[in-house]
Amino acid sequence: MRSFLPALVVAGTLGVQAQKFDFVIAGAGTAGLVLAGRLSEDPKINVAVIEPGPDVRDNADVQSLNFSFSNFNTSINWVYNTIPQPQLNGRTLSYRAGKAVGGTSIVNGWVYVRGDKAQYDAWETLGNPGWNWNTVFPYAKKGEHFEVPTLAQKAALATYDPAAHGFTGPLAVSFPFDISNSSYASKASKTYASLGLAPIKDLNGGAMHGTSLAPLSVDRDGGGNGRRASSASAYYQPVDGRKNLKVLTGTVKRIVWKNGGGKDAVADGVEYFDPSGKLVTLQVKKDVILSASAYRNPLILEASGVGNPAILSKLGVQTIVPLPGVGENMQDHTALGTAYQTRAKITGRTILAAMPTAADVLGANFSSVAASTLASLPLWAQQASNYTNGAVSAAAFLRRFTVQHDLIFRKNVTIAELFPTNAVTQLVPQLWITTAFSWGSVHLGSVDRINEPVIDSGLLRFEVDYQLLTGATKFSRRAYHSAPLTDIVGAETTPGDAVLPVEAGEEAYKVFLRQNAANAIHVVGSCAMLPKELGGVVDSRVKVHGTKNVRVVDASIIPVQLTGHTAAPVYAVAEKAAAIIKADWS
Repeated sequence: MRSFLPALVVAGTLGVQAQKFDFVIAGAGTAGLVLAGRLSEDPKINVAVIEPGPDVRDNADVQSLNFSFSNFNTSINWVYNTIPQPQLNGRTLSYRAGKAVGGTSIVNGWVYVRGDKAQYDAWETLGNPGWNWNTVFPYAKKGEHFEVPTLAQKAALATYDPAAHGFTGPLAVSFPFDISNSSYASKASKTYASLGLAPIKDLNGGAMHGTSLAPLSVDRDGGGNGRRASSASAYYQPVDGRKNLKVLTGTVKRIVWKNGGGKDAVADGVEYFDPSGKLVTLQVKKDVILSASAYRNPLILEASGVGNPAILSKLGVQTIVPLPGVGENMQDHTALGTAYQTRAKITGRTILAAMPTAADVLGANFSSVAASTLASLPLWAQQASNYTNGAVSAAAFLRRFTVQHDLIFRKNVTIAELFPTNAVTQLVPQLWITTAFSWGSVHLGSVDRINEPVIDSGLLRFEVDYQLLTGATKFSRRAYHSAPLTDIVGAETTPGDAVLPVEAGEEAYKVFLRQNAANAIHVVGSCAMLPKELGGVVDSRVKVHGTKNVRVVDASIIPVQLTGHTAAPVYAVAEKAAAIIKADWS
């Protein structure tokens, strides 16, 4: 796969053990490389990043906009399976994350959508001072290099608001040259407008309700027909000659504690497996930062003695910091796919996103669902606590569920995304609800199996999630059964009216969703940035509760799920976290 190894990607360990780094970052992923790039801007600071995957900058398939997830299902992907899900007819689901320098930004679907303003403001409402839309948005813009749509792209309905974007940052964001110039976007836009979703200028300004073409993390002007923009291309490759930045090949197992831990535990470094399987210790002067993903950060913490004492005891791990929220509160979007024959070939990439609210998808049932959901919150909070074996209290879940209910039913945030994929003779409208109340968990199953998280997705445990997903599915299907979309879209092949009529009742949809709903792989929250009493793992300085110098920075700390795609908010979170870390050590 690779023809060369950059000079600063060190496979061996000679000399490394003797060196002490200011910052050691576990994971060269989306967030990890943002941190590495920003922290190493100071030549007096030295930074080590430990990443198990390869550098794939010379891999043309990865950079191509014809990239297929299936091409690299295991070679540069972690592939994790859940435990069987009773509420999904006993099915197991598969989760994927990038295993390469650049992490999941190397293997994702590029879509760059940040979320609703009120969803970010809820982070502060839940106890994170300084974390809201107005404080995070500038960091989103700081990292962005937006490439303005061309005249041809504007003719194909690509619009933007300059106030929503940054133009001098490292990460290229654009509308790619291969967006469809067929009539799909205009007909879809008119159809959604007839259902109450008007066109908007830009999805990334914090007000997402409506329809708009979604930009991608693509360097459109970077040569040829464009190429993937990732944390590697944006934050690492331009600076990989820095003498104070090293990317080491290895897999972090656990944190090593100074003096065995104790109150306000101090990390002395990390242990990691090098490519030969040898366990190596790397010492740290300032911070250990976990950016190994929402799936792996809880495993590293638990292997280090940070987590729920009941779980740690079963693992045979001494409790260093009792922190029951580690690995809990994992949130994902709940997804479904439909499919339609096309009346004629549709050329190009279809990237028109439709972002409805609960009022849009529930219609006349909106008020009754709002009321029944509110009445059910105390019961669901207790059930959610039971799923954690009491690790997170019912009172904590009730507080968080109440804030979420307010977002959905009072503040009218968008609660779903409808996003089509063009298969030339078929259109495959994907949809997912983005504000599910059903949360899962990820834990370490054995200290000897650090690459095998035990994942419980928790999807579709509570009634409101069925109601919202049913509403979003009906809304999408109505659009594809309506003019003028019916000018270019023919028969529905999945599920099809014979299997599930569009206006079937709730029970029929519930049966169908149990068999067919899936995970969108937009996971956040497993090391949530929240007060400890709410099940939090890190504080508003992204520092792990009960430690002096361990931080977590990536999707795992996002405490409230967002409407959008995970990469865009992670870039913003990492930029803000880098500034916090610099300030704390200045």
